[in-house]
Amino acid sequence: MPACRTEDFLLASKRCEISNLQQLLMTGELVKSISQLVHTLQRERGLSNVYIASSGQRFGPQRLAQIEQGEHLETELKARLASMNLDACHLSGSVRLYTRIAYVVHGLNSLPSIRDKTQSLQISAKELTGLMSRLIAGLLSVVFEAADTATDPDITRALVAMFNFMQGKELAGQERAWGASGFAAGHFELEDQQKLHDLIDAQSRCFEVFTEFSSESPLISWEALLSDPCSDELIRLRQLVARSEEGQAIPSAFSEIWYDVATCRIDAMRAIESLLAADLLALCQTKLKAAEQDLHNHRRLLADLAKEDDVGSSSLSYLTDSLHAYDQDLSITPGRSVYELLKAQSMRLQLVSDELQQARQALTERKTLERAKGLLMEYQGLSEEAAYRQIRQAAMEQNLRVIDIADTIIKRTQAIIGKK
Repeated sequence: MPACRTEDFLLASKRCEISNLQQLLMTGELVKSISQLVHTLQRERGLSNVYIASSGQRFGPQRLAQIEQGEHLETELKARLASMNLDACHLSGSVRLYTRIAYVVHGLNSLPSIRDKTQSLQISAKELTGLMSRLIAGLLSVVFEAADTATDPDITRALVAMFNFMQGKELAGQERAWGASGFAAGHFELEDQQKLHDLIDAQSRCFEVFTEFSSESPLISWEALLSDPCSDELIRLRQLVARSEEGQAIPSAFSEIWYDVATCRIDAMRAIESLLAADLLALCQTKLKAAEQDLHNHRRLLADLAKEDDVGSSSLSYLTDSLHAYDQDLSITPGRSVYELLKAQSMRLQLVSDELQQARQALTERKTLERAKGLLMEYQGLSEEAAYRQIRQAAMEQNLRVIDIADTIIKRTQAIIGKK
C-alpha cells in the first residue's frame, strides 16, 4: 500500500497554487490582447457611425485603415485562444470562461459580413452600433470571468480595476459613436439625448469602482485626464447636446469635432488601460516567482526534516521570507516543524480567502445588479437603460443603495415565480 505522507500533500498544495498562478499569468496575457482589440473595435465603430450617418462622405479611408489594424489584432487574439488548453476543464470557472470565449469567436467570425454591409451602406448606424457593442461586451465578459474566477486576492483586485475601467472606456466609446451619429445627422432625437445621458452616468459608476481597486500609477494618470483640455471640451459638447431641442438643427460638421474630442479622451484612457495591463502581468509574474521560491524552500526544509530527528528553528531559515509575510509571530518548536508548517499554511490560506472575498464583492454586486436589470427587462419589457433608471430612482426615493434595491427585486421576483 502506498505511503500516505503529510509532506507529499503539503507540497502538492504548493504545486496547485503555482498551477493556478500560471493560469492567471496566461489569463493576464489574454486580457492584454483583448484590451488591444477592444480599443481598435471601438475606434472602428465610431468611424463607421460617422461614415453611415454621412452617407459615406466622411471617414471612409480612416475606417478602412482601422479595419486593417483590427484584423491584425483579431488574428493575434485567435492565435492566443487556439493555444489554450481546452482539456483543462478542472480549472475553476472553465465552463463560464469557455462559453464566453465561444461567443466571442462566433462574433469575430461575423465581423466581415458586418463590415461589408457598412461599406455598402446596407446597415443603419443604430444597428451597426448594436452589433459591434454586443461583440465588445462579449470580449469584456471574458475579462469579467477572469476576475470572478481568480484565486489570488491581489490579482483579483487588479482584474476588477481593469474590467471596470475597460467597461467605462467601452461606454465612452458608445457615447462617441452615438454622439457622432447624432451630429452627423444634424440633429438629436429625445431618445438619443437620453441614451447619451445614461451612458455618461454608467461611465461614472464604472470609474468609481476602478478608483477603488486600482494601483497608484493608473490612478495618477486618470486624475490628470479629468483636468485635461479634451475632457473639458467634451463636457461643453455634452452640454450642447443636452440643451438642444428635439430635432433642432445642429451643424453636421460638429460630428468630426465631437469624434476628435471624444477620441482624444478615449486614447488617453487607452494609455491608462495599458498601464493596468502592465501592472496585472507584472503582478502575476511576481506572485508566480514567489510561489515557486516558496515551493523550493518547502522542499529543502522537508528534506532536512527527513534527515534529522530534531530540528531547531535555524533549520527554517529557508522559509523566513515566505512565512514572515503571513505570520509575524510564527515560532516553530523542535519536533513539531511539519505541524507548524501546516499551521502557517492554513493561516495563510484563511487570510487569502478573506481578502479574496472582499475583492470579489464588487463582482458579486455587479452580477446582482445585472440580474435585477434582466428581470425588469424580461417581466416589464424595459430597456436596459430604463431598468437601471428604475432601480436607481427607487434607491434614491427609499434612501437605500442601488445594490439593496436590486437584491429586493430578485427576491420578490423569485417569490412571485414560486407562487405560480
